[in-house]
Amino acid sequence: MTTFVLPESGSEQPFAGRSYGFDGVEWPMDVGATLAPAGAWNLSWRLGLVPRLVGELAALDPASTDVLFAASGGALTAERERLLMRWVERGGRIVASGSAEAWSRFLPGAVVEDQMTPRAYAGLAYLMPGRAPELIAPASWRLASIQIAGGMCRTAGSLALVHGERQTPERALITPLPQAPALVLSGRFVYLNGNPFAALQAWLQGQEDLSPWLAYRHRLFWLDELASFLGGVLEAEGFLPRAGERLGIPGLGKTTVVLRHDLDSSRDTAYLDEESARGMSAVHAVLRDRNTKFWTRTLARNPTHESAFHYNTIASTWVQRKIEALRRRPSQPYRPAWSEIAQGGLSRQVRWARSRGIGIQTLHRHGAFLMYPEWVDALDRVFEEEPAARGGSSLFRAQVLRWGADRADGASGTVGEFPDAQFPFWLPLRLANAGRGGRLLRGFETASLMESEPELVAQLLDHHVPGLPQRVFVLNYHPAHAHGAAFVPGGSIAEFRRVLDLLEARQVPVETLTSVLARAQRALEPAAGPA
Repeated sequence: MTTFVLPESGSEQPFAGRSYGFDGVEWPMDVGATLAPAGAWNLSWRLGLVPRLVGELAALDPASTDVLFAASGGALTAERERLLMRWVERGGRIVASGSAEAWSRFLPGAVVEDQMTPRAYAGLAYLMPGRAPELIAPASWRLASIQIAGGMCRTAGSLALVHGERQTPERALITPLPQAPALVLSGRFVYLNGNPFAALQAWLQGQEDLSPWLAYRHRLFWLDELASFLGGVLEAEGFLPRAGERLGIPGLGKTTVVLRHDLDSSRDTAYLDEESARGMSAVHAVLRDRNTKFWTRTLARNPTHESAFHYNTIASTWVQRKIEALRRRPSQPYRPAWSEIAQGGLSRQVRWARSRGIGIQTLHRHGAFLMYPEWVDALDRVFEEEPAARGGSSLFRAQVLRWGADRADGASGTVGEFPDAQFPFWLPLRLANAGRGGRLLRGFETASLMESEPELVAQLLDHHVPGLPQRVFVLNYHPAHAHGAAFVPGGSIAEFRRVLDLLEARQVPVETLTSVLARAQRALEPAAGPA
């Protein structure tokens, strides 16, 4: 089978809700507008399928097993509705989300009404028979009231609000919503209430904060387990093949580890030397600092390792850096460097790295700040300008600053707690540029964990999420801590050796990130289609 993903209907029209403007872009802020197609793409990809982006339905002739993911941000045009009807008549299946009113023609006998959640801070959960409440959408999200008046449709599960002590699952208030089924099905069509695909993407890229809901799933596998749940629901209803038939990326093992090292503030080669002695290759992210030339020369002598770029997000003047070097500590709290990301700042950083011989195939965030959504739009621009860039690893613990916030205030600015991954989705994913119609970025992004002790790495390897055929763990260790006491008295090198021992004993493949992303891209090429 093939899974197809359509752009969101209505995305070509100006967004009616709140938006955030920057660099000539207007980015919708509410209810994950235009993010659902990317969420459906990443869900299908995470479940081991190869999704295909399509811009035009007219030329497609579906096989009986083919599934089309389609979201509605507004009313369907008459032509799109006609083509979608033809898709079903020719034997294809449709998984729909977004505005239920737009899909009313596909739900004969149903009376639908779109509405907002009745409590501003309440999340949405699916109540499925025999299961605990499953979080599927964040607070202040949209849902549909659906009354089935005839016998042409059937429903599965129901929607409920999660509120009260919402951070404590056993004490949270779970309030079922009347006339709000989780799924509505009619033949080869299913509508998913609550727009879970948009929610998945909003959590994936940091537009929505996961921290209020982390207790509802495994903290380090939260988004993987959400994907597993949604895949299981669609498989049970016959809209996706069984887990054993979803094989994932050819040539990639069931578990792959990428070793990453951020080289800032150090010339310690202990990690590189240890890996080389064992025949392992790692990613070494070079920062623009006083050690840049040392590391570019060192990596040139070690070509089996990946040279990568460690792009900056911290505001720091020349004078500040001198003071910090003399005092051996920051002279003042770190501040976000907006000019290094927005208005072409990230592109300028990448061009500088390329001109200095630093690898730009993968880009890795330096500093605590993830400026949203400027960061996504800046990466989009880099991928358009730099054909060599394949992706990166920026989705680790951060101060996520949304909508122009310049500090972590608990609302627009939030902080990830160590060692939470903050974006726990263990396969390369693609971001969505909601300010440009929700289009997928060409390159990939990955989650990573910092300074993981051997016992935590063992726990990661031991935890398996059903229905997900592959996973890629990016483990980041800073050379500055190899012989420094920031994490372990006497330095982290001994624990790092134990991590490598563990990987060798379990025969876990270790690859560079460029290698993993090349495999991912090759898997997509036969089904790339027009993006």
